[in-house]
Amino acid sequence: MKKFIILILMFFVVQNAVLAIGTKNTMNKIMNSWNGENIDTVIDKWGYPSEEKIILKRRLYYWTESHVSVSGNQYGVYGGESYCTRIFEVDKNNCIVKWEWKGNGCPGTYLTGKNWVNPNNNPWRKNKNL
Repeated sequence: MKKFIILILMFFVVQNAVLAIGTKNTMNKIMNSWNGENIDTVIDKWGYPSEEKIILKRRLYYWTESHVSVSGNQYGVYGGESYCTRIFEVDKNNCIVKWEWKGNGCPGTYLTGKNWVNPNNNPWRKNKNL
């Protein structure tokens, strides 16, 4: 019985690590796809940002999405919040020069994050010139 419990615990630990790596790679590709793009193109694709800030003469645009989930069974009710924040910094020409993302609810695969990818620079698109 101990071996079974250890195997189950190891499965969940490995699964969570794999999902975290997938999310990091996916989000980095998504955010990199917007480098050099005008912020208006992002707004056309994603909608208006949640927030705009100027910090130390740097213009930053934030998109934040959060979700609360609640579930339960005969033993109790469980819930939690997941979020994903995407941040772009633009230069004086409104072109993206830096980015950052954070959260526990960001897409982990292209299929779940394809709506966030720059259609003009999709890193998953196969190069037709090869």
